[in-house]
Amino acid sequence: MVLVLAIGDLHIPHRAADLPPKFKSMLVPGKIQHIICTGNLCIKEVHDYLKSLCPDLHITRGEYDEDARYPETKTLTIGQFKLGICHGHQVLFLKLFA
Repeated sequence: MVLVLAIGDLHIPHRAADLPPKFKSMLVPGKIQHIICTGNLCIKEVHDYLKSLCPDLHITRGEYDEDARYPETKTLTIGQFKLGICHGHQVLFLKLFA
């Protein structure tokens, strides 16, 4: 079984100081195989934290991200699924291609 965490719009530290403690306590290094983030991590420290949980980290850029190297869109394959991810103001898009 492959465990994938899909997360986005964290807005740390602009709108929240950190992830909620109960949620953060479930995030154990080595347990998650892939992290998909749809943007707005905002700062490098959040990126580094997610990377410490899982080295297979896929990020698209949100409007508040400091790191301009994140792509606008990204396509990846996990197992038999091909995924397209992006961040948008009107639409949050996570599509499975069969």
